[in-house]
Amino acid sequence: MKVIVVANQKGGVGKSTISCNLAVCAAKDGKRTALVDADPQGSSIQFRALRQTDDILAVAMTKPTILQDIKHLSDFDIVVVDSGGRDNALFRSAVTSAIYGILLIPLLPSALDVWATEDTFKILGEARSVGAQINACALFNQVKHGTTLVKQAKEALVDLTGDNEVQLLDCTLGDREAFKQAFMGGYGVIEYDPSSKAAEEMNALYNTLTEILANADGVNG
Repeated sequence: MKVIVVANQKGGVGKSTISCNLAVCAAKDGKRTALVDADPQGSSIQFRALRQTDDILAVAMTKPTILQDIKHLSDFDIVVVDSGGRDNALFRSAVTSAIYGILLIPLLPSALDVWATEDTFKILGEARSVGAQINACALFNQVKHGTTLVKQAKEALVDLTGDNEVQLLDCTLGDREAFKQAFMGGYGVIEYDPSSKAAEEMNALYNTLTEILANADGVNG
C-alpha cells in the first residue's frame, strides 16, 4: 500500500479535484485504488457517487484516527487521501498518514497563497519533530501561465520549501475548464478529454508521484 495524502490547511486550492484525478490515474494504471475522503464536506464521496465505473473504492474517514484506520486498506496498491482544510486532529492525522507514502501540498500561484500555506508546513514540521518520517512535495494548481504572479509565487515558495524540506515539483496544473467539467461527471480528465492539456498535466503529476514513491522504496530497501 502506498498512500498519497493531498493536504493544505488553506481552502480552495483544489484538493478534492486533484485527489479524485489521481485516484482515476491509479485505477487506469491497473492499480487497486482506494479514495479516502477525510473532509466532512464529502466532495470525493460525491465524485465517486457520480462515477459509473466501479474501479475505485471510496471511504469516508472523518475521525482523527486515519493514521490507524488506513491500515485496513493495506490490500490496495494506491490509497489517495483527500484531507479537510482546517487545523484540527482530523487534519493532523491525515497529514501523518503520509508516512506510508507521500504528502502532496497543492497551492495557488500567488504570494498570498504561499504565505497562507506556512501553517501547513508548520504542521508538517511538528509531525516530523515527534518522529514521523514524511516525504513531502508542493504543487502549483490553477496556474495561468505567463503571468508575473506565478514567477513571484515561485520565488516565495522556493525559500519556504527549502526551509521545510519539501520538494517543489516542476510539473504544475493549469486553470483549465476540463478539470471542472470532468469532476462534475465523475470522470478524471484523462478519461473526459485524453488529448487535452489538462490530461497531459495530470498524467505528468501522477507519473512524478509514482516515480518519487518508487525511488523512496529503493532508498528504504
